[in-house]
Amino acid sequence: MLGLNTSFSLQGKDVLSTFLDMPFWIWDPCTHRNQYSTEGGYCCFNHILSLPSKDGVSYPLFRFQKIIFDILEQNQKVWIKKARGLGLTTFILRYLTWKILFSSELDYKSIYVIAGNGNGSSHKMDAMLKKLFEKRFSLLKLDSKFTDLWLKKTWIKILDSTDIIDFAAYDIAYLFIDDADFLEPSKQIKLDQIISSCSVKSNCRTIMVSTPNQRGSLFEKIENGEKSGYAKLKLDYRYGIDTFYDGKFIESKKLEPEFNREYNIVYK
Repeated sequence: MLGLNTSFSLQGKDVLSTFLDMPFWIWDPCTHRNQYSTEGGYCCFNHILSLPSKDGVSYPLFRFQKIIFDILEQNQKVWIKKARGLGLTTFILRYLTWKILFSSELDYKSIYVIAGNGNGSSHKMDAMLKKLFEKRFSLLKLDSKFTDLWLKKTWIKILDSTDIIDFAAYDIAYLFIDDADFLEPSKQIKLDQIISSCSVKSNCRTIMVSTPNQRGSLFEKIENGEKSGYAKLKLDYRYGIDTFYDGKFIESKKLEPEFNREYNIVYK
């Protein structure tokens, strides 16, 4: 049944080859249901890996997430302003993992992840990446050192907001900045310089995601800049109703002073 985890367990030396040429998700429900049944669960990356979960509940991918998938696939630079709790961090980490395993395109290249919210966020990102494989691939251990990980032949470097430095590498394939609007102003200036440098040096793809914070930030300037070069996507709380949260949850959040910023995606 579509949306339920299958019972198989995958282990072994070449287990990651299972993901070669697998689609991230089959977006047509009827086709997906048939593939799921015919292939015994080996239909797509997310079913093989195990479905994403929140508060112990597993979820299929939702229709609005195809919008996110398409904008990531079709653009070099992506800017997403989103409501809290829509699962963007999990989705993009899964997407980047799929890009590594789907083909050899990212072999011997690197992915930089910047956790903009601080407070140990880099270690949370590290844990989230490792946890992706726990359910079905319990014997698979990602090579790692501190917050550096190696998956197949791709290096994943996770930086805290306090660790933003010039990137000397010419092999950066992706730069993912999570909670970008919570970087300190000086770090935002540095980040803007890094993005420009990476675009020239390595033609990398940039993904910038955040719940809005203060007005006048780099994040807002990109939103309002007609020539920023970013494809832009805005996801307010309505995308989360009947997916990640229900109407009662939103009604309770509307009583909180931060509702407009955190769910209606309005800057302070």
